[in-house]
Amino acid sequence: MAIIENNTSFIIDCGPGVVRRAAAAALNLGIKELEARHLTTAFLTHLHSDHTVGYPDLIFTPWVMRRRNPLVVYGPDGTQAMTHHILTAYQADITERLRGLEPANEMGYQVTVHEITPGIVYEDSNIQVEAFSVNHGSWPAFGYKFISADRTVVISGDTAPTEGLVEHYKGCDVLIHEVYSVS
Repeated sequence: MAIIENNTSFIIDCGPGVVRRAAAAALNLGIKELEARHLTTAFLTHLHSDHTVGYPDLIFTPWVMRRRNPLVVYGPDGTQAMTHHILTAYQADITERLRGLEPANEMGYQVTVHEITPGIVYEDSNIQVEAFSVNHGSWPAFGYKFISADRTVVISGDTAPTEGLVEHYKGCDVLIHEVYSVS
């Protein structure tokens, strides 16, 4: 899933095929902000595999496709450790790409991780992103509210019915709501 504001894409979660689906949207729909080299910011709702299996792809494919800046990722506790393990697992590939016959740039594979708590987690001159806790069992999980001058989009993330969540949804223009249920 992606939010695009003022020519900047914000990826939400990294399920399987996230980079290829973004590239297809760039090619087939003309959404240039979703070209691989422009994928520079991501928000993880939680660290279950169905939301992160594409994370290594988001780190490395845009780098190979000429992303020049580090990927910036916002997510729950554990995001830094996951990122460290991914980079460690691919260290031989990183070294080969940096020192091989067709050297890649030194920055595009790097990741800046922000482990978040509820509240404003990102802000620039065009958009503000607020994280809020959701109930996804014992796993730390967040929803996100993207607020720009002309619209508000809320992404619930995986969640069970929880008192107080409606307050985060009030007044939004678009609500993308997922439900976690064991019954």
